[in-house]
Amino acid sequence: MSETAKVVARTLTAVTREMEERQDVLDRLDAVAADGDHGATMVLGWRAVAAEVAEPGDRTAAQLLRDAGAAFADVGGSIGPLWGTALLRAGRALDDLGGDALRDPRGLARVVSAGVDGMAQRGGAREGDKTLMDVMLPAARALDQAAAAGATVEDALGAALAAAAAGLEHTAQLSARRGRARRLADRTLGHQDAGAASAFLIWRRAVVVVFPHVEVADVVAG
Repeated sequence: MSETAKVVARTLTAVTREMEERQDVLDRLDAVAADGDHGATMVLGWRAVAAEVAEPGDRTAAQLLRDAGAAFADVGGSIGPLWGTALLRAGRALDDLGGDALRDPRGLARVVSAGVDGMAQRGGAREGDKTLMDVMLPAARALDQAAAAGATVEDALGAALAAAAAGLEHTAQLSARRGRARRLADRTLGHQDAGAASAFLIWRRAVVVVFPHVEVADVVAG
């Protein structure tokens, strides 16, 4: 197994632990105007991912991402297809570019953008709708811009993480426009979106696994 595949497996497993540790916070955010089970659903999805990559064998990094996507998609609900699609599309992009693409800022940006674009197409949400896309789209855009400007992988990921944090904080100023929460849109004002919060936590843990000294504050409320 390549070093890149090992990093991917380790990162996916670390994200699972993050979801387990923050399940209660995510459920509380979701309970503002929905069923209060977002954290529980994310834990189910990421545990399925962790189980899938627990014995990676000789699979490539791209194969691990694709298999992780299939595992997450099987969880169902509204979030399963979104993260499932993101991981699957990222894996396909990495297949096209080659495993070493994750070591190159521009290659990494293309892989991430493929996943985020797939997520956006699958869910149909846009920035300003108070969803996880208020984190995912700005983060992917910041990563791409930093890579194009010649940043290192570490600095590009730092820029993406800062954009993810800003995007999450901004969701507290928005009213929900999609999903069940839109029926209680006024109630959501002043509260962060649960999906955006979990997306930020995923970005944060994934970056810190690879670059432990990258510092971005945990801005999840509660």
